[in-house]
Amino acid sequence: MLSLSDVECTIGDRTLFSHVTFNINPHDRFGLVGANGTGKTTLLRIINNEISPTRGLTIRPNTINIGYLPQEEIVLHGSTLMNEVLKDYNYNLKKLSTLQCMMTENPYSKELMKQYQVAEDYFHKMGGYNYESEAYKVINGLGFTEDDYNKSVEDFSSGWQMRIVLARFLLNRPDLLLLDEPTNHLDIESLEWLENYLQDCKGAMIVVSHDRYFLDKILQTSKGTIGIFEINFGTFKKYHTNYTGYLHESLMRKQKLIEMAKNQQRKIEEIKEFIVRNKANKSKAGIVKSREKYLERLEIIQIESDRKKIRVGFPVEEIYSPQVVELKKVSKFYNSKKIFEGVNVSIKNGNKIALIGKNGAGKSSLCRIIAGIDEPTSGMRWASEKLRVAAFSHQILLGLNPSNTIIEDASHNAPDEVLQNIRNFLGLFLFTGDDVFKRIEVLSGGEKTRLIILKAMLNPSNLLILDEPTYHLDKDSVEAIKQAIGAYTGTVILVTHDRELIADFANRIIELKDGKLFDYPGNYSYYLWKREHRPDGSVLKSIKSHPEESSVEKMKNKILQKEARRNRLRETFSRPSYLSNPRKAKKLFEEYQRLSAEIDELEKKLTSRNSQD
Repeated sequence: MLSLSDVECTIGDRTLFSHVTFNINPHDRFGLVGANGTGKTTLLRIINNEISPTRGLTIRPNTINIGYLPQEEIVLHGSTLMNEVLKDYNYNLKKLSTLQCMMTENPYSKELMKQYQVAEDYFHKMGGYNYESEAYKVINGLGFTEDDYNKSVEDFSSGWQMRIVLARFLLNRPDLLLLDEPTNHLDIESLEWLENYLQDCKGAMIVVSHDRYFLDKILQTSKGTIGIFEINFGTFKKYHTNYTGYLHESLMRKQKLIEMAKNQQRKIEEIKEFIVRNKANKSKAGIVKSREKYLERLEIIQIESDRKKIRVGFPVEEIYSPQVVELKKVSKFYNSKKIFEGVNVSIKNGNKIALIGKNGAGKSSLCRIIAGIDEPTSGMRWASEKLRVAAFSHQILLGLNPSNTIIEDASHNAPDEVLQNIRNFLGLFLFTGDDVFKRIEVLSGGEKTRLIILKAMLNPSNLLILDEPTYHLDKDSVEAIKQAIGAYTGTVILVTHDRELIADFANRIIELKDGKLFDYPGNYSYYLWKREHRPDGSVLKSIKSHPEESSVEKMKNKILQKEARRNRLRETFSRPSYLSNPRKAKKLFEEYQRLSAEIDELEKKLTSRNSQD
């Protein structure tokens, strides 16, 4: 269907990637991974024929239909939501109607009959007359409501406009779907819907994402070849596995390369020592010369140095109150629009809370009330006298002074003991050398994010509120944020759609839905189970096994326990220390695979038991 052969892309004197060779056949699915700036988007644009490679061959039939969702902002105008989503459907209906009229006037035209047959085949490939009903299903799944149908596309934010474009691509059923970070603008509910929808799609896919859950799920149901394409330090590698398997294999591959490099270096030293020892020995001159030529021709095994990672650690100010913040019957309205109402929540010292809900559900508003930044419309907020809040949000990003330099902004209001070592603090966040004198107006989104989190850590706190902190960050930077949250001993409230991050740290899930708050005192696996088995959103007090539990309840608890262990293993695969013990790494990965199989088997039994009941 499509193939790339020895493709290379060079920008200036920098080679983004080279020797890229692969084939895409119908039903194939691949994840495309790599750090920010490695060329993932460029490769998608080459596949989509937007740009040409520096060298190499791209074979793309003219008949192939490609749907490309870019990562950068899309601007729509001049239409309503439904008209935009149905644009291709309406265009094809009009085309068929026009061809019918032309055929009436020229009934014996073979060319018109051929054009009509091609247009009709494409119309039915898109779904035919079921297209419109499917459109409502898709836009509702992506989070739009009936009130949105006739809204002008200009009334939607860039993130929601991205969803509109995504809906069109899904409905058009392209032969090849290219998705560049499609999860960035989706809340968890829409993300889960998209996963399930993509599982049923028949076309081929290449997806750029750092979301392990997302990639694993959409790869597992493919009828074709699956795998991971990795761009790393200008090199391109293929892995015939899912994302979790890729993490394991790439670490094992690097460990093997390190061992090979050590053995090679040992051999080089032995040869050099032999040459020095026998240089003056005429009887061995031929051997010496031969070994000198060998060293000249020898290709040194290059070890990719670990990318510099952000190292963060938030100082904590002691607080002895068991409760940090409490809200009673809190409501928030903007003008006459209700965001949430009658919210009761107690934030306890040491809680690690993931705050989730649809976009627009009021998560950021609730965070601002908890932090004491905004007043509720009604209700009461109580906070400990010792409360010290450190916060990150994208609203704070907007408040940065563009004319300030990085070092000026970081130094503002910083304590004296911090100012004495401000360059060291900046260095921890990858702002080194002359970079500290960059003006904020030229910084990327990721650099601004790092700066705001740095500013949050400069003063001691005991309540850390992070509102979507991982947006714009690559995998290494996200891993650093995970480590920081794990090391922080205070209370954490995290707003995120990164389910891996939630699974790694949260011991409590709070969900805002339909203006109400639902509290789940457990980890992410517990939340998923509760949500599935309690559609009304009511809270189960305990999932601990009791002797009187039914066999179904015991089965559910086994699934939860195994999922919790599997989530911990997922996090382990990302740690650099995982490389140091290949035997242990192999054992842990085998345990991960065994747990996955056991969970699948238990879920099948549970489904069978429920259907019998």
